[in-house]
Amino acid sequence: MRRLLSRFLICAIVIFGLQGCSEKKQESSEQPVRGLRGYKVAAKAESRVRRFPTVLQPADVSGLAFEISGPLKAVTLTVGQKVQLGDVLAEIDPRSLQTQVEQAGAGVQQAQAQLDNAEADFQRKEDLLKKGVTTQAAFDQSKAALLTSRAQLDQAKRQLDLADHNLDRSKLVAPFSGTVARIDVKSFAQVTAGQPILTLYSDDRFEMSFLVPAPTFQSLKVGQPVAVSVADMPDLSLKGEIKELGSKAEQVSAFPVVVRLENNHAGLNAGMSVEVTIEEPLIGGPSGFLLPLSVLAPEGGKELQGPATVFLYDGETSTVKRHGITIGGVRDNRLIVTQGLGAGDIVASAGVSYLADGQKVKLLPLQE
Repeated sequence: MRRLLSRFLICAIVIFGLQGCSEKKQESSEQPVRGLRGYKVAAKAESRVRRFPTVLQPADVSGLAFEISGPLKAVTLTVGQKVQLGDVLAEIDPRSLQTQVEQAGAGVQQAQAQLDNAEADFQRKEDLLKKGVTTQAAFDQSKAALLTSRAQLDQAKRQLDLADHNLDRSKLVAPFSGTVARIDVKSFAQVTAGQPILTLYSDDRFEMSFLVPAPTFQSLKVGQPVAVSVADMPDLSLKGEIKELGSKAEQVSAFPVVVRLENNHAGLNAGMSVEVTIEEPLIGGPSGFLLPLSVLAPEGGKELQGPATVFLYDGETSTVKRHGITIGGVRDNRLIVTQGLGAGDIVASAGVSYLADGQKVKLLPLQE
Protein backbone atom coordinates (compact mmCIF):
# COMPACT_ATOMS: atom_id res chain seq x y z
CA MET A 1 0.00 0.00 0.00
CA ARG A 2 2.81 2.41 0.85
CA ARG A 3 4.61 1.52 -2.39
CA LEU A 4 1.48 2.38 -4.44
CA LEU A 5 1.04 5.71 -2.69
CA SER A 6 4.66 6.62 -3.37
CA ARG A 7 4.29 5.92 -7.09
CA PHE A 8 1.14 8.10 -7.22
CA LEU A 9 2.93 11.03 -5.61
CA ILE A 10 5.88 10.76 -7.98
CA CYS A 11 3.58 10.75 -11.04
CA ALA A 12 1.71 13.80 -9.78
CA ILE A 13 4.91 15.74 -9.25
CA VAL A 14 6.12 14.91 -12.78
CA ILE A 15 2.81 15.95 -14.37
CA PHE A 16 2.67 19.29 -12.55
CA GLY A 17 6.31 19.97 -13.42
CA LEU A 18 5.72 19.34 -17.12
CA GLN A 19 2.64 21.58 -17.10
CA GLY A 20 4.63 24.41 -15.52
CA CYS A 21 7.38 24.12 -18.15
CA SER A 22 4.79 24.23 -20.93
CA GLU A 23 3.23 27.42 -19.54
CA LYS A 24 6.64 29.09 -19.22
CA LYS A 25 7.50 28.08 -22.80
CA GLN A 26 4.20 29.47 -24.09
CA GLU A 27 4.71 32.75 -22.27
CA SER A 28 8.24 33.10 -23.63
CA SER A 29 7.10 32.54 -27.24
CA GLU A 30 4.87 35.63 -27.22
CA GLN A 31 6.47 38.70 -28.90
CA PRO A 32 6.76 41.80 -26.71
CA VAL A 33 5.02 44.98 -27.86
CA ARG A 34 7.75 47.38 -29.03
CA GLY A 35 7.56 51.16 -28.85
CA LEU A 36 7.54 52.59 -32.38
CA ARG A 37 9.25 55.85 -33.21
CA GLY A 38 7.37 57.01 -36.30
CA TYR A 39 7.69 59.77 -38.90
CA LYS A 40 4.60 61.42 -40.34
CA VAL A 41 4.91 62.07 -44.09
CA ALA A 42 4.36 65.76 -44.85
CA ALA A 43 7.31 67.73 -46.30
CA LYS A 44 7.36 67.81 -50.11
CA ALA A 45 10.15 68.26 -52.64
CA GLU A 46 9.81 69.32 -56.27
CA SER A 47 13.34 68.45 -57.38
CA ARG A 48 16.48 66.76 -56.18
CA VAL A 49 19.89 68.29 -55.60
CA ARG A 50 23.24 67.17 -57.05
CA ARG A 51 26.50 68.65 -55.76
CA PHE A 52 29.77 68.80 -57.70
CA PRO A 53 33.11 69.93 -56.18
CA THR A 54 35.33 72.04 -58.42
CA VAL A 55 37.76 74.98 -58.39
CA LEU A 56 37.37 78.67 -59.29
CA GLN A 57 39.19 79.53 -62.52
CA PRO A 58 39.46 82.89 -64.34
CA ALA A 59 36.84 83.26 -67.06
CA ASP A 60 39.33 84.95 -69.42
CA VAL A 61 43.01 84.02 -69.58
CA SER A 62 45.13 85.56 -72.33
CA GLY A 63 48.78 85.19 -73.27
CA LEU A 64 49.88 88.51 -74.81
CA ALA A 65 52.58 89.11 -77.43
CA PHE A 66 53.76 91.84 -79.81
CA GLU A 67 52.96 91.67 -83.53
CA ILE A 68 56.34 93.19 -84.40
CA SER A 69 59.96 92.75 -83.37
CA GLY A 70 62.19 95.18 -81.54
CA PRO A 71 63.95 96.05 -78.29
CA LEU A 72 61.79 96.44 -75.17
CA LYS A 73 61.69 99.47 -72.97
CA ALA A 74 61.72 99.00 -69.19
CA VAL A 75 59.14 96.49 -67.94
CA THR A 76 57.52 97.90 -64.79
CA LEU A 77 54.78 95.30 -64.27
CA THR A 78 54.75 92.84 -61.37
CA VAL A 79 52.95 89.52 -60.98
CA GLY A 80 49.60 90.05 -59.25
CA GLN A 81 49.31 93.67 -60.39
CA LYS A 82 45.80 94.84 -61.28
CA VAL A 83 45.38 96.50 -64.68
CA GLN A 84 42.49 98.18 -66.47
CA LEU A 85 41.20 97.86 -70.02
CA GLY A 86 43.47 99.92 -72.34
CA ASP A 87 46.44 100.18 -69.96
CA VAL A 88 49.88 99.97 -71.63
CA LEU A 89 51.51 96.81 -70.28
CA ALA A 90 54.80 96.83 -72.21
CA GLU A 91 56.36 98.86 -75.02
CA ILE A 92 58.94 98.37 -77.76
CA ASP A 93 61.43 101.22 -78.15
CA PRO A 94 59.65 103.44 -80.72
CA ARG A 95 62.64 105.41 -82.02
CA SER A 96 63.35 103.26 -85.07
CA LEU A 97 59.62 102.97 -85.76
CA GLN A 98 59.23 106.74 -85.52
CA THR A 99 62.04 107.11 -88.06
CA GLN A 100 60.19 104.78 -90.42
CA VAL A 101 57.08 106.94 -90.05
CA GLU A 102 59.04 110.08 -90.90
CA GLN A 103 60.63 108.42 -93.94
CA ALA A 104 57.27 107.21 -95.14
CA GLY A 105 55.83 110.69 -94.67
CA ALA A 106 58.63 112.17 -96.78
CA GLY A 107 57.93 109.57 -99.43
CA VAL A 108 54.31 110.68 -99.57
CA GLN A 109 55.31 114.31 -99.98
CA GLN A 110 57.72 113.41 -102.78
CA ALA A 111 55.12 111.29 -104.55
CA GLN A 112 52.58 114.12 -104.22
CA ALA A 113 54.99 116.59 -105.83
CA GLN A 114 55.63 114.21 -108.72
CA LEU A 115 51.92 113.78 -109.19
CA ASP A 116 51.36 117.54 -109.23
CA ASN A 117 54.02 117.93 -111.99
CA ALA A 118 52.57 115.04 -113.94
CA GLU A 119 49.06 116.54 -113.79
CA ALA A 120 50.32 119.95 -114.95
CA ASP A 121 52.27 118.39 -117.83
CA PHE A 122 49.27 116.33 -118.85
CA GLN A 123 47.07 119.43 -118.88
CA ARG A 124 49.54 121.29 -121.12
CA LYS A 125 49.89 118.35 -123.51
CA GLU A 126 46.12 118.04 -123.73
CA ASP A 127 45.74 121.75 -124.64
CA LEU A 128 48.57 121.57 -127.22
CA LEU A 129 47.07 118.46 -128.79
CA LYS A 130 43.77 120.26 -129.26
CA LYS A 131 45.65 123.13 -131.01
CA GLY A 132 47.63 120.64 -133.10
CA VAL A 133 50.93 121.89 -131.74
CA THR A 134 52.03 118.52 -130.19
CA THR A 135 51.84 114.90 -131.28
CA GLN A 136 49.58 112.13 -130.06
CA ALA A 137 52.61 110.18 -128.87
CA ALA A 138 53.72 113.02 -126.58
CA PHE A 139 50.21 113.26 -125.18
CA ASP A 140 50.07 109.50 -124.50
CA GLN A 141 53.46 109.62 -122.79
CA SER A 142 52.28 112.43 -120.50
CA LYS A 143 49.12 110.51 -119.65
CA ALA A 144 51.15 107.39 -118.75
CA ALA A 145 53.40 109.47 -116.50
CA LEU A 146 50.31 110.85 -114.75
CA LEU A 147 48.95 107.36 -114.07
CA THR A 148 52.33 106.21 -112.76
CA SER A 149 52.57 109.19 -110.41
CA ARG A 150 49.12 108.46 -108.99
CA ALA A 151 50.07 104.81 -108.35
CA GLN A 152 53.31 105.89 -106.66
CA LEU A 153 51.39 108.25 -104.38
CA ASP A 154 48.97 105.49 -103.39
CA GLN A 155 51.90 103.19 -102.61
CA ALA A 156 53.60 105.87 -100.53
CA LYS A 157 50.41 106.44 -98.51
CA ARG A 158 50.13 102.71 -97.82
CA GLN A 159 53.73 102.69 -96.60
CA LEU A 160 52.92 105.57 -94.27
CA ASP A 161 49.83 103.79 -92.94
CA LEU A 162 51.90 100.64 -92.28
CA ALA A 163 54.58 102.66 -90.48
CA ASP A 164 51.92 104.36 -88.34
CA HIS A 165 50.34 100.98 -87.58
CA ASN A 166 53.70 99.49 -86.55
CA LEU A 167 54.25 102.44 -84.26
CA ASP A 168 50.86 101.82 -82.65
CA ARG A 169 51.70 98.12 -82.28
CA SER A 170 54.83 98.99 -80.32
CA LYS A 171 52.53 99.29 -77.27
CA LEU A 172 51.06 96.15 -75.70
CA VAL A 173 47.63 97.18 -74.40
CA ALA A 174 45.44 95.29 -71.90
CA PRO A 175 42.49 93.75 -73.83
CA PHE A 176 40.43 93.57 -70.61
CA SER A 177 40.64 94.51 -66.94
CA GLY A 178 42.36 91.86 -64.87
CA THR A 179 45.44 90.68 -63.01
CA VAL A 180 48.95 89.92 -64.29
CA ALA A 181 49.53 86.21 -63.77
CA ARG A 182 52.96 85.81 -65.37
CA ILE A 183 55.74 87.87 -66.99
CA ASP A 184 57.97 86.09 -69.52
CA VAL A 185 60.49 88.81 -70.50
CA LYS A 186 63.03 91.14 -68.92
CA SER A 187 63.48 94.86 -69.43
CA PHE A 188 65.34 95.97 -72.61
CA ALA A 189 65.29 92.46 -74.10
CA GLN A 190 65.04 91.96 -77.86
CA VAL A 191 61.68 90.38 -78.66
CA THR A 192 60.24 88.89 -81.83
CA ALA A 193 56.74 88.92 -83.24
CA GLY A 194 54.55 86.38 -81.45
CA GLN A 195 56.97 85.83 -78.55
CA PRO A 196 55.07 85.43 -75.21
CA ILE A 197 55.39 88.60 -73.14
CA LEU A 198 52.96 88.11 -70.24
CA THR A 199 49.76 86.32 -69.17
CA LEU A 200 46.71 88.26 -68.04
CA TYR A 201 43.55 86.87 -66.44
CA SER A 202 40.25 88.56 -65.68
CA ASP A 203 39.14 88.90 -62.07
CA ASP A 204 35.61 90.22 -62.64
CA ARG A 205 34.18 86.77 -63.27
CA PHE A 206 35.14 83.12 -62.81
CA GLU A 207 34.41 79.81 -64.43
CA MET A 208 34.05 76.32 -62.94
CA SER A 209 34.24 73.13 -64.96
CA PHE A 210 33.25 69.61 -63.85
CA LEU A 211 31.78 66.35 -65.14
CA VAL A 212 28.17 65.24 -64.58
CA PRO A 213 26.54 61.84 -65.21
CA ALA A 214 24.40 61.40 -68.32
CA PRO A 215 20.96 61.50 -66.56
CA THR A 216 21.81 64.84 -64.93
CA PHE A 217 23.38 66.20 -68.11
CA GLN A 218 20.20 65.56 -70.10
CA SER A 219 18.21 67.83 -67.78
CA LEU A 220 20.60 70.83 -68.00
CA LYS A 221 20.28 73.94 -70.20
CA VAL A 222 22.63 76.80 -71.06
CA GLY A 223 21.72 79.80 -68.91
CA GLN A 224 20.25 77.65 -66.13
CA PRO A 225 20.93 79.15 -62.67
CA VAL A 226 22.93 77.14 -60.13
CA ALA A 227 24.04 77.69 -56.53
CA VAL A 228 27.73 78.02 -55.68
CA SER A 229 29.26 77.67 -52.20
CA VAL A 230 32.89 78.45 -51.31
CA ALA A 231 34.72 76.09 -48.94
CA ASP A 232 36.61 78.97 -47.26
CA MET A 233 33.43 81.08 -46.92
CA PRO A 234 30.74 78.71 -45.63
CA ASP A 235 28.26 81.52 -44.89
CA LEU A 236 28.44 82.93 -48.43
CA SER A 237 25.82 81.78 -50.97
CA LEU A 238 26.49 82.68 -54.62
CA LYS A 239 24.50 82.36 -57.83
CA GLY A 240 26.04 81.27 -61.11
CA GLU A 241 24.72 80.06 -64.43
CA ILE A 242 25.57 77.31 -66.88
CA LYS A 243 27.67 78.74 -69.73
CA GLU A 244 28.63 75.64 -71.73
CA LEU A 245 27.48 72.03 -72.08
CA GLY A 246 29.95 69.68 -73.73
CA SER A 247 28.68 67.58 -76.63
CA LYS A 248 31.07 64.66 -76.01
CA ALA A 249 31.66 62.63 -72.85
CA GLU A 250 35.19 63.03 -71.45
CA GLN A 251 34.79 59.85 -69.42
CA VAL A 252 32.30 56.98 -69.64
CA SER A 253 28.84 58.61 -69.40
CA ALA A 254 30.34 61.77 -67.86
CA PHE A 255 29.85 65.05 -69.72
CA PRO A 256 31.64 68.39 -69.17
CA VAL A 257 29.75 71.40 -67.82
CA VAL A 258 31.09 74.97 -67.46
CA VAL A 259 29.48 77.41 -64.99
CA ARG A 260 30.06 81.20 -65.07
CA LEU A 261 30.17 83.21 -61.82
CA GLU A 262 30.35 87.00 -61.58
CA ASN A 263 32.87 88.24 -59.03
CA ASN A 264 30.57 90.46 -56.96
CA HIS A 265 32.07 89.61 -53.55
CA ALA A 266 35.38 90.62 -52.02
CA GLY A 267 37.81 87.84 -51.18
CA LEU A 268 37.12 85.53 -54.11
CA ASN A 269 40.28 84.35 -55.87
CA ALA A 270 41.16 81.88 -58.58
CA GLY A 271 42.08 78.46 -57.18
CA MET A 272 39.52 78.46 -54.35
CA SER A 273 37.66 75.20 -53.71
CA VAL A 274 33.92 75.51 -54.41
CA GLU A 275 30.86 73.30 -54.74
CA VAL A 276 28.22 73.73 -57.44
CA THR A 277 24.67 72.69 -56.52
CA ILE A 278 22.29 71.76 -59.34
CA GLU A 279 18.60 71.00 -58.94
CA GLU A 280 17.28 68.40 -61.36
CA PRO A 281 13.87 66.75 -61.86
CA LEU A 282 13.06 63.82 -59.59
CA ILE A 283 13.39 60.26 -60.85
CA GLY A 284 10.08 58.45 -60.82
CA GLY A 285 7.73 61.44 -60.56
CA PRO A 286 7.35 65.23 -60.75
CA SER A 287 7.47 65.60 -56.94
CA GLY A 288 8.02 63.61 -53.77
CA PHE A 289 8.11 63.57 -49.97
CA LEU A 290 11.17 64.18 -47.82
CA LEU A 291 11.91 61.43 -45.25
CA PRO A 292 14.87 60.76 -42.95
CA LEU A 293 17.40 58.19 -44.11
CA SER A 294 16.67 56.06 -41.04
CA VAL A 295 13.30 54.88 -42.42
CA LEU A 296 14.91 52.45 -44.89
CA ALA A 297 14.72 48.74 -44.12
CA PRO A 298 18.14 47.05 -44.20
CA GLU A 299 17.34 44.83 -47.19
CA GLY A 300 16.33 47.62 -49.59
CA GLY A 301 17.30 51.08 -50.78
CA LYS A 302 21.07 50.92 -50.38
CA GLU A 303 21.58 52.85 -53.62
CA LEU A 304 19.31 55.69 -52.40
CA GLN A 305 17.60 55.64 -55.77
CA GLY A 306 14.88 53.43 -57.21
CA PRO A 307 12.91 50.72 -55.34
CA ALA A 308 13.25 50.49 -51.55
CA THR A 309 11.39 49.15 -48.48
CA VAL A 310 10.03 50.84 -45.34
CA PHE A 311 7.76 49.76 -42.45
CA LEU A 312 4.35 51.43 -42.71
CA TYR A 313 2.28 51.82 -39.54
CA ASP A 314 -1.33 50.53 -39.59
CA GLY A 315 -3.33 52.45 -37.01
CA GLU A 316 -6.31 50.05 -37.07
CA THR A 317 -4.28 47.01 -36.06
CA SER A 318 -1.38 48.80 -34.32
CA THR A 319 1.08 46.84 -36.46
CA VAL A 320 3.81 47.62 -38.95
CA LYS A 321 3.94 46.17 -42.45
CA ARG A 322 6.64 46.05 -45.06
CA HIS A 323 5.88 48.57 -47.80
CA GLY A 324 7.55 49.25 -51.15
CA ILE A 325 8.50 52.80 -52.20
CA THR A 326 10.47 54.52 -54.98
CA ILE A 327 13.36 56.84 -54.10
CA GLY A 328 14.04 59.74 -56.45
CA GLY A 329 17.28 60.88 -54.85
CA VAL A 330 18.58 62.66 -51.75
CA ARG A 331 18.18 66.28 -50.71
CA ASP A 332 19.77 67.83 -47.61
CA ASN A 333 20.52 64.33 -46.25
CA ARG A 334 16.88 63.27 -46.59
CA LEU A 335 15.29 60.79 -48.95
CA ILE A 336 13.01 61.99 -51.73
CA VAL A 337 10.23 59.39 -52.02
CA THR A 338 8.38 59.80 -55.33
CA GLN A 339 6.04 56.78 -55.16
CA GLY A 340 4.46 54.57 -52.51
CA LEU A 341 3.59 57.12 -49.81
CA GLY A 342 1.08 59.89 -49.27
CA ALA A 343 0.69 62.84 -46.93
CA GLY A 344 -0.24 61.67 -43.45
CA ASP A 345 1.25 58.17 -43.73
CA ILE A 346 3.35 57.06 -40.74
CA VAL A 347 6.55 55.09 -41.28
CA ALA A 348 8.98 53.65 -38.75
CA SER A 349 11.98 55.99 -38.38
CA ALA A 350 14.09 54.20 -35.76
CA GLY A 351 15.07 50.62 -35.00
CA VAL A 352 13.72 49.34 -38.32
CA SER A 353 16.24 46.48 -38.36
CA TYR A 354 14.46 44.97 -35.31
CA LEU A 355 10.95 45.12 -36.81
CA ALA A 356 9.09 42.27 -38.48
CA ASP A 357 6.21 42.28 -40.92
CA GLY A 358 2.91 42.34 -39.00
CA GLN A 359 4.56 43.03 -35.64
CA LYS A 360 2.47 44.67 -32.89
CA VAL A 361 3.82 48.07 -31.84
CA LYS A 362 2.95 50.94 -29.55
CA LEU A 363 3.17 54.27 -31.38
CA LEU A 364 5.33 56.85 -29.62
CA PRO A 365 5.01 60.65 -30.16
CA LEU A 366 5.38 61.39 -33.85
CA GLN A 367 8.29 63.07 -35.60
CA GLU A 368 7.45 65.42 -38.46
